[in-house]
Amino acid sequence: MTNALATSGLFGDLFRDPEIAAEFAAPAFIGRMCAFEAAWTRALAAAGAVAPADAEAALAAIGGFPAEPGAFAAASLRDGLPVPAFVTALRSGLAPGVAAAIHTGATSQDVIDTAMVLTLLAVAAHLERRLRSLGECIDDLSRRFGGRPLTARTRMQAALPATADLRLGAWRRPVADHLARLGGLRAEIGRAQIGGAVGLRDAPAGRAAGVAEAAARELGLALGPVWHADRSAMVAFGHWLTLVAGTAGKIGQDVALMAQQGVDEIALAGGGGSSAMPHKQNPVAAECMVALARFVAAQQGLLAQAMVHEQERSGTAWALEWLTLPAMAEAAGAALAHGLRLLGSVERLGAPG
Repeated sequence: MTNALATSGLFGDLFRDPEIAAEFAAPAFIGRMCAFEAAWTRALAAAGAVAPADAEAALAAIGGFPAEPGAFAAASLRDGLPVPAFVTALRSGLAPGVAAAIHTGATSQDVIDTAMVLTLLAVAAHLERRLRSLGECIDDLSRRFGGRPLTARTRMQAALPATADLRLGAWRRPVADHLARLGGLRAEIGRAQIGGAVGLRDAPAGRAAGVAEAAARELGLALGPVWHADRSAMVAFGHWLTLVAGTAGKIGQDVALMAQQGVDEIALAGGGGSSAMPHKQNPVAAECMVALARFVAAQQGLLAQAMVHEQERSGTAWALEWLTLPAMAEAAGAALAHGLRLLGSVERLGAPG
């Protein structure tokens, strides 16, 4: 759900991430829906389910389809999703044989879920790059300041003398862990959803398995069992986003505490101003990282409820994914973007003096 206050521009990019948001925006998502339909048409033709000439004409129609953001708004309000109107629009004005080369044997869930998979894989690539950059920033801080004295604190109380590397190591390890998890996560999420009307994967008759395998291969995805009602992969992706955002939040919380007057264990270039107290330099990026981490964690609790996916298809649980995953991904992306800016602004790390 769009938070108009946070994303209207009034707060700039504090709580939004244009790069991640663009992956979920209508033009990109419609493009991935078209990619599914094109792969499906090619698979139908390869299996002999449609005539080659009809498939070529269908592919031309799909390739020239305009990704207009508002084209399916009214139809989605009626149908609960854009795919029925999308398929009707793709087939509009085509000869019967050509129209039959589009979508026949597939269903709305195949289109939406596979487009979502492609979207999440694109999001993962963006976040992977940022995580690697964040790790490099931490390594740079370790080279510059790692040996400086810093008081270790437990339960927010001074504990024992240590060095900055103790805290930097606590930031670096989970970043590396999240990158290491990506291989398994990509394998889990990177499966085409091809199940047909109720998950039997039985169309087109006599050719279903071959068509499904060819379509998945065309999209660069694996093909496992039908996962119509098993939302484990989507929830797993949300869990990874929660971990990523949480690590950013941990860094932000530490920096905010280290920057307190009287502690002064970090010096940052810049800093946010106050309308009433001009002497202050508020650690705005650090604060945003904490807020975004807590937001993502709260959304994961809602996303997990999509696991209760009644019978063979749920309109309710399905919609929870559309409400939560884009917001979680954008918030996690914004948290990492703040982290890169924050760590890049460090001028001193460790005890003053």
